[in-house]
Amino acid sequence: MKKRFQKTNLAILLITLLSFAFRFYNLSNLPSAFSVDEAALGYNGWSLLTTSKDEWGETLPLLLRSFDDNKPAVYSYLTIPFIAIFGLNEFSTRAPAALFGSLLPLIIFLLLKRLKQNDFTSLLTAFIIATSPWHIEISRTAVEAGVALSIGVLALLFLSKSQFFTGLILILTSLFTYHTARLIVPTITLFGALFKIIKTNWKVNFLLIITVLLGIVLSLTHSSWRFDQISIFSDKESQLLREEAIREDGGEISVQIIETRSAHNKIFSWIYTFSKNYITNTSLTYLFLGGAQPPRVTIPETGQFLLITLPFYILGIALSIKKWKKIDKWLLTWLIFAPIPASLTTANLPHTYRTLFMLPPIAFFIAYGISMTIQFIKHKYYPLLTFLIIIFTAAFSLNFFRSWHQYRVHQQVHQPWYRQYGYKDLINYLNSRANVEKITITNRGREPYIFILFYNKISPKQYHQWPQKRLSHQDIELGKSEWQLFNYTFSEEPCPYNLADSNPNNLYVVMSSCELPKNYERINQINFLDSNPAFYIDQPSSH
Repeated sequence: MKKRFQKTNLAILLITLLSFAFRFYNLSNLPSAFSVDEAALGYNGWSLLTTSKDEWGETLPLLLRSFDDNKPAVYSYLTIPFIAIFGLNEFSTRAPAALFGSLLPLIIFLLLKRLKQNDFTSLLTAFIIATSPWHIEISRTAVEAGVALSIGVLALLFLSKSQFFTGLILILTSLFTYHTARLIVPTITLFGALFKIIKTNWKVNFLLIITVLLGIVLSLTHSSWRFDQISIFSDKESQLLREEAIREDGGEISVQIIETRSAHNKIFSWIYTFSKNYITNTSLTYLFLGGAQPPRVTIPETGQFLLITLPFYILGIALSIKKWKKIDKWLLTWLIFAPIPASLTTANLPHTYRTLFMLPPIAFFIAYGISMTIQFIKHKYYPLLTFLIIIFTAAFSLNFFRSWHQYRVHQQVHQPWYRQYGYKDLINYLNSRANVEKITITNRGREPYIFILFYNKISPKQYHQWPQKRLSHQDIELGKSEWQLFNYTFSEEPCPYNLADSNPNNLYVVMSSCELPKNYERINQINFLDSNPAFYIDQPSSH
C-alpha cells in the first residue's frame, strides 16, 4: 500500500513536471506572435502595479475597458507579481497562463482522487491534459480562458473537501477572469451539488444559486456589448437566410402568410443556428483532426486532442453511460453544458477559447476508455498486454511529437497574416532611427498603440495624463480616422500617406498591400517568419 502510494506520487510529480516543461519552455518567443490582447493585459498589469489604475485611469477595476471590449481584469492582476520580478515583457505577461495551465493536471488529479476514482484513471486524465495540444497552446498565450478553467476546477476541489468559503471565493474569482466562465463555472458546480458530487447544505446550495444568477447578470451586463456583437440573436447571416426564405415563399408556389410565418421566424432561425453551432463546437473533426478558430491559434493539421485517443474517447463515454454512477452523470452533464455558451455565438467557430471548459470531461473519458481497454486486455489476452502497451506508447509518442512539431514550427509560419507578428521588430527599428519627427502608422493591424506603450515601457502615469486616447467605435462611426500619441499618428487607413508631405524625417508605416507613391522611398520592411512582408516603412523622398 505504501509502495503504491509512493508510485502514484512519483507519477503525478513527473506528469506535473512534464506539464511545466511544455508550458514554460521558451515562453517569451513561442508563440512568436505577441498579440494585441496579450500586450493589453500586460500593460494594464504594469499600470495596476505602478498606479493602482488601468490604462484608462480607472482605479482597481474589475473590468478593463481596454479596446472597448470589457476584458475581465483578474488576468492583469495576476501578471503583477511576475512584472514586479521580471519586468514588463512577453514572459511576465504569459506567465500566469503558463502557471495555471501547468497546475491543471495536478488539480484534476486531486479532484478525481477526492471523488474516489482509481489512481490509474486519475493519472491518465492528468497526463491527457498535460499532453493535449489544445491546452498546451492556450497555456502558452496570455488569454483568460485557461486561467478561468484552472480556477474553476480548483474551486470544485475545495468544495469537494467541504471548504465552502474558499470554493465560493474561487468561483467568484472565475466570474471576473473570463466571460464564458460566468455561465459555466457556477452551473457545473450546481450540477455537482445536485448529483451529490459536492456535499453541501441548504446555505451552500443557496449561495451556489446566487452565483449562478450573478453569472447570468454579469453576462447580461458586463459581457453584453461583446455578446451583442457575436450572438446568434444578432447574426446578420441568419437574418438574410430567413428573409431569402420568406421571399421564396412569395414566388411561383402559392403559400399562405400564416404558413410562411410558422416556417420562417426568429425562433426557428435561432434554434437552427444554435444547433449547427453546437454540432460544430463538439464535432470529432474539431476535437481530434483540426480546424480550430480563430486562425491565429490554429495548429495546422492538429486536433485539440491527439488523434490516437479518439477511439478511447468514444469508448469512455459509452462505458460511462453503461456504468452511470454519480460522477458519470456529472461529467456527461458538464460535457453537454460546456459548449452551450460558445454555441450562442457565431464568430470563429469552433472556438478554441469558448469551448475550453469541455477539456476536463473529455480528458476523463479518454483516460477511462484507455483504462478499461487495458483491463479488458489484461483479463482476456494477458500475454499480449506488454506488447500492445509498447505499441500504443510508441504511437502516442509519435503523435505527440508531430503535434508539438506542428505547433513549434508550422503554427509560427503558416498563414502568418492572422497573427500580429512584427510589432516588436517594427518598434525596435523606429526607435533606432535618429531625427524622426513624426511617425504615421496604420491602425489596420489593430491597435498598434498598445505595442508602443508596451515595448517602449511608456510610464502609465504619463499615459494617463495624455489628453487623447484611442478612437472608440463611436468615434470611427462619426467619421474620425486618426489620433495622436506623442510623435505617433494612428490612422484607420491601410495606406495613410500624406502626398503633400516632403519632410524625409517623417515616416509612414503601411500595410504590405500598399503601393509606393511617387516622391516616396521605401526604407525598410518588417517580415513575417515566412519572409513575406508584414509592414512597409516609407518616407518622403529627400530628392
